[in-house]
Formats: sequence, C-alpha cells, structure tokens
Amino acid sequence: MKKIYILFGLLSFVLGQPLLFYNEKLGLTILLGTLVPIVMSYINLEVIEYISNTKGNQLTLGFNMIQFITKSIFMVGMTYLGVAVLELDFRIYIPILSFTWFTFHVLEAFFTQKIIEGSWK
Repeated sequence: MKKIYILFGLLSFVLGQPLLFYNEKLGLTILLGTLVPIVMSYINLEVIEYISNTKGNQLTLGFNMIQFITKSIFMVGMTYLGVAVLELDFRIYIPILSFTWFTFHVLEAFFTQKIIEGSWK
C-alpha cells in the first residue's frame, strides 16, 4: 500500500517540478494539489501504523476520528493558501486537491482496516 504513495508522490513531483519553469501557476497547482495531500496522507499512515503497533486498536480508532478534524483544517488551509495567497485558478486547483485528498483518504481507510483486522488474528 505504501508503494502507491511513493509512486504517486514521485509522479506528481516529476510532473509538477518541470512545470514550475514553464508555467508557474500550473506547476504550483500540480504540486500543491497532489504532492502535499499525498505527503500528508503518508504521514498519517505512518502515525496510524505506529499507534496501532504500540498503543492498540482503540487508540487507533480514536486517532482516526480526530483525523477528520485535522484533515478538515488541512483542506481549508490548503484551499486558502492556493486560492487566496497564491491566486491559483480555483476551477482547476480545488477539484485536483479534493480528488487527491479523497482518493488517498479512501486508501488510508483500507490500510487502517487491514492493520486492525490483522491484529485480531
């Protein structure tokens, strides 16, 4: 599962970095809309795995519930940064950010379910 994060993270970096030189706004849209949510989601995976291995399933479930608030704040912050501060085109940036966040949020859910079910056996 973690290989998917590394693969898509490298892909978004390889696409976004050269675009910064040709079209700065498009490059920032790719990097902020894909790479940052992927990195955030990967960090959450590592934290979930650590908590599950050291503290148990109940704390992992509690962390997942608190993660909803954390991710909501993250999405509002990324939206503000992209649209208000960097003045990216919201018609492109918001769908890319939301789709990437949702996709990797679902992957996190499957990863967490796999960890919890694995500890019951």
